[in-house]
Amino acid sequence: MSHLLLKTAFLIAALSQVLLPRQGVSGELGVAFWNVENLFDTVDDPKTEGDEEFTPGEPKAWTKTRLELKLTNLARVIGDMNSGQGPDVLGLCEIENRAVLELLVKHLDKTGRKYEIVHEDSPSYRGIDCALLYDSKTVKLDRSEIHTVKKFATRDILEARFTSGGKPFFVFVNHWPSRYNVDSHRIEVATVLRKRVDQLLKSNAAVDFVILGDLNDTPANVSVGKTLRTWGNPDELRPGVLFNSMWKFHAKGDAGTYVYKNKWDVLDHIILSPGMLDGQCVDWIRDSTRRVMADYQIFVSKTPGSIPRPSRSYLGPRFFGNGYSDHLPVECRLRISAE
Repeated sequence: MSHLLLKTAFLIAALSQVLLPRQGVSGELGVAFWNVENLFDTVDDPKTEGDEEFTPGEPKAWTKTRLELKLTNLARVIGDMNSGQGPDVLGLCEIENRAVLELLVKHLDKTGRKYEIVHEDSPSYRGIDCALLYDSKTVKLDRSEIHTVKKFATRDILEARFTSGGKPFFVFVNHWPSRYNVDSHRIEVATVLRKRVDQLLKSNAAVDFVILGDLNDTPANVSVGKTLRTWGNPDELRPGVLFNSMWKFHAKGDAGTYVYKNKWDVLDHIILSPGMLDGQCVDWIRDSTRRVMADYQIFVSKTPGSIPRPSRSYLGPRFFGNGYSDHLPVECRLRISAE
């Protein structure tokens, strides 16, 4: 009888590993970022001049049905992140408001994650913001704040301080001005961010933080490389220089996160403080940074010479029901020290 009970208990335990939602590995966190390409609600906000195109009566014909399909598609990709566990912390941009974030969180319930929201409205004329989702079962939000660029209206930089396993770390979420703007605009946002970075490093040279975002520049551009002071080799960092873990993809030339003029560019970044490389408290797991790129996310054109690219939701007024975003997500893993 005892032998039968033992076998039954073993079977139940084995089935629970298959049937119960998978959570993050103890001592490790999955962190990701994604520009989700125009996640708007269907209501015209009279305070925002740039959201009218995403309403039912405009040429894009943005309806509740299309919004629901978009949310379903986004949730599929997010659920596949972090080896199918979903991320513990997810930075997002091109979000209109908290309402669409709440809808997205509902679609993510099936992942077994208990996501909470960090969001503030930005002064962007299009009404799009940065945001964070985090699993309150694996990380604790201590506080959040925004850093505003004062010289012109653009998206705020979102900062959050988290604790996991008793170890604090910071996350910044960015969406810098597009390439339709002059380079100096992105350099100015980089200057604002670097000022905050210097404050953190001055108070604690070993501080742990990760910078996420669509910076609309590559690792080699002035704003990212010189102004923000980043480099691509974690073993060759001078004092105060940050590690850009997306450099290796930029160096490959054909492994970017966004396609422009039939060429891959690395516009989406995961940048780490020197403290994330010191083997203490919170650490980046070496070589864990990757693009999230399943076959179903990729559009293959029939046009001769056109390279495969992220499957987007819209091209002009044309809606693609099987589209996800014009950007690929990026992700990495962090290890929480037991000390």
